[in-house]
Amino acid sequence: MSNFSDYSDSFILKCDSRMLDYAFDKTGYAIFEGSAPLFTPGGNAITHTSESVIRTVVTDIQLAPVSGQSRLVSPLLYSYMKDVIEAGDDPLIQNWAGFSDSDPFVLIKTRSKVHAQPFKPDEPLFEFSFLELTGLTWQVNQFIGRLMSEINLEDTDTALFPDILKLYYSQLTAGQKTAVQALGSMHNAGIVMPVLLASGEISPVEYSKGLIALQLQAAESYTVILSEASGILAFMNLLIQKNVQGINASLMIKEGESDSVEFKSTLRWDIRAGKTNAVIERSSLKTISAFLNSAGGSLLVGVRDDGSVEGIETDKFVNEDKFLLHLWTLIRLSLGREFTPYIRTRLEKMDEKTVCLVTCLPANRPVFLRQAGFDEEMFIRVGPSSNALNISEALTYIADRFIM
Repeated sequence: MSNFSDYSDSFILKCDSRMLDYAFDKTGYAIFEGSAPLFTPGGNAITHTSESVIRTVVTDIQLAPVSGQSRLVSPLLYSYMKDVIEAGDDPLIQNWAGFSDSDPFVLIKTRSKVHAQPFKPDEPLFEFSFLELTGLTWQVNQFIGRLMSEINLEDTDTALFPDILKLYYSQLTAGQKTAVQALGSMHNAGIVMPVLLASGEISPVEYSKGLIALQLQAAESYTVILSEASGILAFMNLLIQKNVQGINASLMIKEGESDSVEFKSTLRWDIRAGKTNAVIERSSLKTISAFLNSAGGSLLVGVRDDGSVEGIETDKFVNEDKFLLHLWTLIRLSLGREFTPYIRTRLEKMDEKTVCLVTCLPANRPVFLRQAGFDEEMFIRVGPSSNALNISEALTYIADRFIM
């Protein structure tokens, strides 16, 4: 596992002559040095479907001897994304507490005790009088308030700010995650400010002024920080080329079911029998609990197995609020309210119908499905399905997954 600082310190691009060119093949645009493909330090070919991305990497490498090593920012970001983030070795996720403990917003919110101060549904968020001139307080409060609205806080005392932030970060694109780690490392910026910038919540100017207001950077560094932040953000936007608000349902449907994505036509309605059925509800609960016990994932309710949209309207609730209330009640009663901070719900309109996106973060303790009328079971993801564990399998899995 390499964090961004360690990776950038050892970063060496494997090309000497800088006589580079790029060409298009069936997989996208690829960079060549002579007739040989150019690879990242981790051995990944430098390719992308966007010509703008590849052209930027090529020109930055070619200009590096003239403009200084700072011109290598795009090859560095690309390589880190491929070698670390997309390889499933995200050091920020793996050592979340270690990184988040030093973030100024986390420290202020939790009074230096990261796991001690939960959010309450009606409590004020952040109040920083010395940040009012930058407008940052308002923007952070709006951002966190929106995240909280996607999490059921009713009857829970474990909606911790670091957990909410981690859940949001886990849903960012690989390019956004790379930008967050690059900004945090280069500017000692923590997590919240880089996440806000990478998500499009604040501009590079607001980000740079915010770091100075938070006393994370000196005022004389403003111009340098602004230039670096703008460069990172510009290249990140080239990489993702889509909605910067995170994962959306339509993209997941196009990519299909996997070990981290599953479709369910309905939440409670048995289409064949023409009535509600607890077995149908259990199907969604099994998937949610398996995601929580494994590496996380997303459940799309209102989508058929073939990817066509059924819509939650088939569940015959009076309105969308009643649908969400029923879903969250099932979660609290069958899985436990202590796991609600690890679950987010969002409704999206598609083809004039509504799909519910349920996103799960890996839980910090074992999750058991205790649904009335059924045996208690523990589920995990095995490929694209949710499998129940017997007692001995569950004990072994718990020891390996949850016990340090």
